[in-house]
Amino acid sequence: MFTLVILSLGCLHGLYLSYELIRKNTANDANRMLALCIQCFVALLFFILLDESGAFYYLPHLIGFQEPLTFLLAPCFYYYVLRLTSPAYIPFNRVHLLPFVLALLCAIPFFLLDARSKWQFLYGDMYAPDLPSWYLAGFENVFIFGAMLQVAVYLIFAWRRLNAYQILSANNFSSLELINLNWLRRLLMMLLSLYGLWFIDEAIEVNAMACIDHDSGFGCEYDWLIGERWFFFSELGVVIVFYLMSYYGLRQPEIFIQSNQYVELDKPNSEKYLNSALSESLAVQLCDLIEEQVQDEKLYLKADLTLHDLACACGHSRHHVSQAINQSKNMSFFDFINQLRVMHAQQLLLSQPDRSILDISLDSGFNSRSAFYGAFKRYTELTPGAYRKQSKILAENMS
Repeated sequence: MFTLVILSLGCLHGLYLSYELIRKNTANDANRMLALCIQCFVALLFFILLDESGAFYYLPHLIGFQEPLTFLLAPCFYYYVLRLTSPAYIPFNRVHLLPFVLALLCAIPFFLLDARSKWQFLYGDMYAPDLPSWYLAGFENVFIFGAMLQVAVYLIFAWRRLNAYQILSANNFSSLELINLNWLRRLLMMLLSLYGLWFIDEAIEVNAMACIDHDSGFGCEYDWLIGERWFFFSELGVVIVFYLMSYYGLRQPEIFIQSNQYVELDKPNSEKYLNSALSESLAVQLCDLIEEQVQDEKLYLKADLTLHDLACACGHSRHHVSQAINQSKNMSFFDFINQLRVMHAQQLLLSQPDRSILDISLDSGFNSRSAFYGAFKRYTELTPGAYRKQSKILAENMS
């Protein structure tokens, strides 16, 4: 009963949130792709609900449709990550649908069965004389292996894409509070955990079948291990991850609304500057000029400063400005600007001891207190308060 309630609430919540994502006015189709991914989750939860409640007895022609549908989940989620981390429109490659189409074609013999045979196949002795021998021999095992392999591959692709996005952001923006995707990285970790639960559930099922058919499994003497299970770890995990995905996806602001015409995915440094007209010596000279201009005009105090803004102010191309900073300073644009902001904040902390840390962080070009604390500790290994206190003690000892 508990499982049925959880699955029902998950389905209803997913339908509502997918509607909100589709209705939301967005600059790209990332939210619509997330809505499609959520709807696939809803469909799978619905099929599990039908199975758990015994409703397949009354709706036998729906049996089997959940298997091909599983192959849509990973491509939809990966394309959501792709769209969320890409400034330019990327059309959906239909090659990603190939596993789904193949699974659908392989399942046709089962779809053509009559209602009684389908029900008997699912709840009876797993035998249907009208099915071809290759289907009876291995389709179920091949399907599970193929689905798990596909999900693993797409999770790896999504993780690599997020890492590339992190580099892209640091090389183009000086403030990352509104465009970071840390929640998506955590969500990926949750999906990896869900993948582990799915693997455990399948391993238990395979072991139970080995016990029943050949008495060669592990722990065959335990009835709870080989009997009918009332709870699957992955089912509850799907609902939890499903809620997190929909909730945080709905809250995620559009990233590339203002600067999408200026941002491009970076290549590795070894390739990015391979054909550049700017030599290493010229890059050092340009970096010195850029740093001098940034400090003289205090450009780092502009909270929303981007690489494009700095390039326009210096009169050089984005590519050359980025190369000069990356090669000469061995750091990203984000680190270059935020290090200057922290140095400015250090001066204010000492010269204005009565001012609050929040005011100093805003005057130093940071958008928030948390961003200031993170950057300050990263570059000084101290919190702003500890730095101010330490400097005060040193000054008293010297006097």
